[in-house]
Amino acid sequence: MIISKGYNLYADIYFNYDYYIIVTISGCYIHFMDLKNGYNVLSKNITDDKLGHYSKVSLSNSRKIESNSQEFNEMYNDKKSYSEWVKKIIKEYSYKNKKALFENMNLCGLSFIGNEIIIKPQNHLRMDHWVGEGIPDSAIITLKSNCSDEVLGASIKEAFTRCISRKV
Repeated sequence: MIISKGYNLYADIYFNYDYYIIVTISGCYIHFMDLKNGYNVLSKNITDDKLGHYSKVSLSNSRKIESNSQEFNEMYNDKKSYSEWVKKIIKEYSYKNKKALFENMNLCGLSFIGNEIIIKPQNHLRMDHWVGEGIPDSAIITLKSNCSDEVLGASIKEAFTRCISRKV
């Protein structure tokens, strides 16, 4: 179960038919990949229960970072962490290059707002860029925050069937 921190919690989940990659998102009015809190790369064959569990952990690690803080400014101006993270994933999981990693990559945004978990499928526009445009509201999955790990994991897998996928 996720415990409310008095602010919204966020995570992104990527899936490229090989792996699920779950990343904590932190910030305030602008949000960033919070690689300081780590990330999880999980097999495509992961159980619903484990996928839900790791997703809740990632949401729980989400932080509010004040916009006038040094940490916020460092994250805002950081031009290296994301590209280094991508290179690390490519190397560790034996992808030929960035295109091979992102070729069939879909993304779902995960939010914990109030007493709900919201899963938003995304539209894959190009290489490593996704947007919510073109995704109907009916594709968004909303669950109670006290749902089981298994229900959350199954719902995440269902949400990935609702993404708009592009060949890179």
